[in-house]
Amino acid sequence: MNKLENYIFNEAKGVIQKIDPNELIDIYSYSFYISNIDDDARLPSLTIGYNTETNLNENIESASSKNEAKWNYAFWIQNELVLIGEDDDSKGIISEWIENQDLHYTDEDEDDDFDTCLEKGENISKSFVDTLIVIVQRLPKEQITELPNLIHDLEYYDEIKNQNILANGIERVREFADWIDSEIE
Repeated sequence: MNKLENYIFNEAKGVIQKIDPNELIDIYSYSFYISNIDDDARLPSLTIGYNTETNLNENIESASSKNEAKWNYAFWIQNELVLIGEDDDSKGIISEWIENQDLHYTDEDEDDDFDTCLEKGENISKSFVDTLIVIVQRLPKEQITELPNLIHDLEYYDEIKNQNILANGIERVREFADWIDSEIE
């Protein structure tokens, strides 16, 4: 277990445990939304949020189907329980994590050897997702939540489906996986 994994796990655990019990009963899934600050792979960020049955019901008519309203992040509350990678503390932990994997590169390195740096950036993204998969697997094991914890960006495709099956187990995300399959057919 590395410092970044522990940091994100503790942040996720903390915000989930602080949710008002009245709101908690309405939540059907958590969101682990991944993006890169300024589209820079060296600056991965994570926003943890959730969606509720109430919000789902309010958005069904705006979506093409109930499943789109339920699983497409565009229809979610998009609340921000915690932002990781946006503040100096988490930026420092992420930078150290990248360094420890020998994936750091500078703008000058990118100018000199774009392809190598592009590969390093792809490896940073993959490793960040792999770290989140381990964290999501820990949440039910440590009795934090039994709900799905969806790792995603703004697109839905086989890789997103497969990483969520690995992270959550198929039973927890079957409906989400089936929705992705129906979207990419």
